[in-house]
Amino acid sequence: MDVTILKPGEGRVLSLGTIQMIIQEDGTHTRGTLAVAEFAVLPHAATPPLHIHHAHEEGFYVLEGELEFLTGTQTVRASQGTWVMVPIDTVHTFANPTDRPARFLNTFTPPLYIGYFEEMSRLLHTEGALSPRQIAELMAHYDTEVVS
Repeated sequence: MDVTILKPGEGRVLSLGTIQMIIQEDGTHTRGTLAVAEFAVLPHAATPPLHIHHAHEEGFYVLEGELEFLTGTQTVRASQGTWVMVPIDTVHTFANPTDRPARFLNTFTPPLYIGYFEEMSRLLHTEGALSPRQIAELMAHYDTEVVS
């Protein structure tokens, strides 16, 4: 297997409405164990509803700006250099409540959730904005439960 080297901005770009995702590793070079993507989140952008992943862990490393994480009942502000690890079956979401863009590196173990983002990007391009019900159904397809 060859080493993969991606320079800044390289990778497979997905548009998720007001959020941009650059997939740097989709599991192809990690024996299906890890995916890595960079996200750019505009200020006050629509972000995921409160949810639980039942089949993968998710890690966030803030590269630029500031994000707010809700995990269970705890709200935490995370600035540049902060690492947030969300284990399987943990309620969480994130937002950019600031007036500045934010960027973060996201890890998924295993990488199955990359399929969720690919499918969401396709739906946004063909159908436009998705309803909360459509988002919940799509998340459920990837072993993720929306929490009301």
